[in-house]
Amino acid sequence: MKITDIQTCYRITLENGGYGMETYIGADSKIRISFDNGSTLTGYIERVEHGTYPDENGTLIIRVESGELYILVGNGITDIEELSE
Repeated sequence: MKITDIQTCYRITLENGGYGMETYIGADSKIRISFDNGSTLTGYIERVEHGTYPDENGTLIIRVESGELYILVGNGITDIEELSE
């Protein structure tokens, strides 16, 4: 057996009441983030900062096409979708 590929990715866990789902997004993938107010943001994950405690939300830093960086806290995010280029 030989290694043919190694990829860095982010595991995203979505929960809705008693139902949960996990998805994996490539570290260099273009993504669309949806928020609870109906707005969306499209860009690339620049950095992830995990919460210190289990019930603390993580923080995403997103780079959009213009180069601007956005700092997002997980509790306002309703969906993260990987986009094909």
